[in-house]
Amino acid sequence: LTGRLADSALRSLARKLPVVVTGRSLKAGNLVSMDFDNREGARQATRHLIDLGHRRVAFIGGDPEHPDAIDRQQGYRSAVEAAGLRFDPALVTQGNFSEHSGLLAVERLMDSRTRFSAVFAANDQMAIGAALGLHRRGRRIPDDVSLVGFDDFEWMTALRPFVSAFSQPTARLAAEAWDILLRQLTPGFDRTRQRDLAKITLAGEFRIRESSGRAPASGA
Repeated sequence: LTGRLADSALRSLARKLPVVVTGRSLKAGNLVSMDFDNREGARQATRHLIDLGHRRVAFIGGDPEHPDAIDRQQGYRSAVEAAGLRFDPALVTQGNFSEHSGLLAVERLMDSRTRFSAVFAANDQMAIGAALGLHRRGRRIPDDVSLVGFDDFEWMTALRPFVSAFSQPTARLAAEAWDILLRQLTPGFDRTRQRDLAKITLAGEFRIRESSGRAPASGA
């Protein structure tokens, strides 16, 4: 499940035991890789804000070495460019998937006097930090700045306002990963079917809540 184990370590393990990997794309014998489209999820989240009239959407990225963070930033950029907007590096600031990094990212954006009317954080923890940073600077969500997260943990609906987020299909991912692993461990499992199961990609969905609204009349 963790993104910290090296591909080589997982391939080595798969030579000894059946392996199901979630959250990454990886090919090896005796191994099934399950993932969902981070790039498409980020594209949908960004497009949602653009459709609300936001033309300067700030992006808080995650760990720059993590594949999920890379894909989500690429999805953000593709949505911006597909809408005919200019990609502005000044609107992109780095976090590390923690709440504190989201707070610091918003502070950097505001200290630099970069204009933005919406923030897309590449995970929910950074969205929470961003919300705190906006609150401390007197910015109201969504009246002054819209906010969107990614992952959609259950406790995101405990915040006020409720946070719009792209929702990963985590329950389905877990259930299918467990089902596939049990099948691999069942005596008589047809190993030739391994190729049919080698790569499975699931789709998530964007959930609109209270934190995303129309762009202010100023068009920031």
